Amino acid sequence: MILNAAISIISKDGLDALTAGRLIDQAGISKGGLYHHFRTMAEVESEVLELLTQNITLKISSYPTPATKNEFLEIVEQELFECFIVNNEPARALFGFISASANNKTIQVLMRRLMDEISLQRLQQLKAVSPGVAHVTLHNTVQIISTLQMGLMTRFFIAEDVVSLKSYWRGCRGMLEELLGLAGQSIEQQGTIEIEGVTDILKYQ
Repeated sequence: MILNAAISIISKDGLDALTAGRLIDQAGISKGGLYHHFRTMAEVESEVLELLTQNITLKISSYPTPATKNEFLEIVEQELFECFIVNNEPARALFGFISASANNKTIQVLMRRLMDEISLQRLQQLKAVSPGVAHVTLHNTVQIISTLQMGLMTRFFIAEDVVSLKSYWRGCRGMLEELLGLAGQSIEQQGTIEIEGVTDILKYQ
């Protein structure tokens, strides 16, 4: 209850708005009740971020294992727009932590761990469907995806619409396909992907 109340506060007004007084009011508990579970507000922040990262990691782990490089990119797109570029409290709270990480070493470590876990999982998936592709190419591809993820998330939370972000991702995906040797697909296949993209845009909205 306390952690969910904290997520709600952070998602609405940022991490700086998470004070003991506001959290007590939001959760409907006493001061003693709060400090019975947490010694400091820094502990509350760490536990909230742990909860958010666990939920994201579990959700990403629930996606199917890709059988091809194209399927890998499709799953990455799904992860991006369902886990990070969504207008809900957990995603907004996570962005609040990302913003605060510039001046908070503890949050930096936790955020880096989350990004590393996701990148490692993606690298393992990509290696399994990319025989013959150099490790450095696979590693660079995953690093580019991680950078795109942060950029897309930032663009979304500064009020850019999902349709624009989908278009931006499509352009970036072309670069990833070229890295992975998928740039030679037929015009017919490209048309199909674009149609599927429109369907996805409507779904994510």
